[in-house]
Amino acid sequence: MTSHLLARFRVAPAGFPEPTLYVRHRDGMIDDEGLHLMRGGRATFDTTFGVFSAGRWSRLTDIQDVIVRINATGRVRVELMSYADGVDTVIGTSESDNTVRCEGFRELSAESLYVCVTALEDRVVVRGGEWRTTTAPQRDVRLGVAITTFNRQEYVLKTIDTLVSLESSIPEMTGHLRVLVVDNARNLQPEVPDGAPFRLVGNPNLGGAGGFARGLIEFREEGWSTHVVFMDDDINLEPEAIVRTITLLSHANSPDLCVHGAMMSEEQPWLQFEAGSHYEFRAVYPLRAVGRGIDLRRRADVVRDALEEDLHYSAWWFTVFPMHIAKENPLPVFVRGDDVAFGLMHTGQHTVTLQGICVWHADFALKNNPSSLYYEVRNFALIDTLVFDDHKARHLAWRYLGFGFRNAYSHRYASAEYMIRGMRDFLAGPQEWMRIDHAAKHDEVRQVNEEKAAPLTPDQLALGFTPPRPKFIRLGGYLMAPFLGAGQFLPRPLRSNAVGVAQIDVRAVGLAIRHKSILYRHPRFDEGFVCKRDYRRFVRIQREVFGTTLQLMRGYRRLKKSYRAAYPDMVSTESWKKRCGIA
Repeated sequence: MTSHLLARFRVAPAGFPEPTLYVRHRDGMIDDEGLHLMRGGRATFDTTFGVFSAGRWSRLTDIQDVIVRINATGRVRVELMSYADGVDTVIGTSESDNTVRCEGFRELSAESLYVCVTALEDRVVVRGGEWRTTTAPQRDVRLGVAITTFNRQEYVLKTIDTLVSLESSIPEMTGHLRVLVVDNARNLQPEVPDGAPFRLVGNPNLGGAGGFARGLIEFREEGWSTHVVFMDDDINLEPEAIVRTITLLSHANSPDLCVHGAMMSEEQPWLQFEAGSHYEFRAVYPLRAVGRGIDLRRRADVVRDALEEDLHYSAWWFTVFPMHIAKENPLPVFVRGDDVAFGLMHTGQHTVTLQGICVWHADFALKNNPSSLYYEVRNFALIDTLVFDDHKARHLAWRYLGFGFRNAYSHRYASAEYMIRGMRDFLAGPQEWMRIDHAAKHDEVRQVNEEKAAPLTPDQLALGFTPPRPKFIRLGGYLMAPFLGAGQFLPRPLRSNAVGVAQIDVRAVGLAIRHKSILYRHPRFDEGFVCKRDYRRFVRIQREVFGTTLQLMRGYRRLKKSYRAAYPDMVSTESWKKRCGIA
């Protein structure tokens, strides 16, 4: 009987810091061969990479049965387990061929399935297994992988090797995967086998937006891909993410289905940073991450089912969509917001996540700096203008004033100044935007030496975080900050000569009232920066924020019309080819 691959699972690679993401075991030992068990030893795959998300597969696909096969040396008992409503039930057992079949998959109403393996003799080695089905796929999926890179050789070369190996070593992946790397630095020198489904394209430095636009255009004109995945160059890829993506799309009921890979923390591999996002244009900070802070070592968070989240967009560290949805190209925004706009306009409403489809990425708090805020203010203003019919000048002014206030009143003057630059470039209108030399603009805005995380001195390391005041005191300080000139007019007896210490990703308005200097530091790494009160700079920033806000209120209606009229040209293939130098 023919069966089709749905997912693979394995024992954690030797040395991986959190093996319980892959397998839980008692009295075992993991090395390069696999998990070694003595007689009576037990391993369970009720883990983020081992579990089969039965509820989600039953809703999104038409599969009628599930088969599990275990790859092990030595005699073992394989038990197929069902989890539903807090109860674990054995639904099948094998002590002969390491294979268990569940024919009544849909009647089970299981939230998830997983496997327990018990050693029936000494020196058993468990390596992993596969989930399969006899249900034939609904479509032939050919996945084009588009990676945009700029001087991230250490990461991207490893990813290329992983993808090329995956395509050649798994029969179900062979002929279903092609890799295109757009090199914005034009210096990458990968070594791939002859005949590998890989192509390298040099590109001007047009940021992530330009690299992914180039990749999408290349795949569209090639005509081979049914789907494309946009993938960052600075991730650690779990290969199973590609396998499960292709098999899920092959069996999906909806031809419009899009898939997002969750981001895991590179520094804390068990911590989920985000699994899709919402976007609230009326909020001061509009991004609302879904699934943030979940500890995926916790069994309850892995085996439990939940209905698919209504996502607005998915970040491009790993986002997959069908080619027929991608009739338009990304916005020319260099970085920050290209994925937000594309999701809101095209892919977000069709996007789902799945256990085991994920990547590891470095903490964004270490990457953010004032130049990031330039792009966020400019690009989010453009997104709101294009996407939301009921977005008004007051919404944008509220966000701009609110976040500008928080930066200026927390001694983060460089951030406030870059926000002003971003707003001015948005206010210049679409014709000026179309004339931007994106590489030159990025070189210009990244020349900032303030508010960038750097190693802390021994004296700074000795400083602990300033204990937070009671909430009513903090609220009072926040309300009084304008009247106190962000602390400039605070009576001397109430001031503190000590350095205040806050987390790197906050705006410490309350601390800034009493403390002339604030150390913003990362809670887990010995990095941060110091901001000091500068009243003259503060006054100038206030004046410029209010001036640009007034300009925004007066001209927003005209800007909205002109940006919407210019949108087709901004994202057209002809415009992007001209930017890429291939017109």
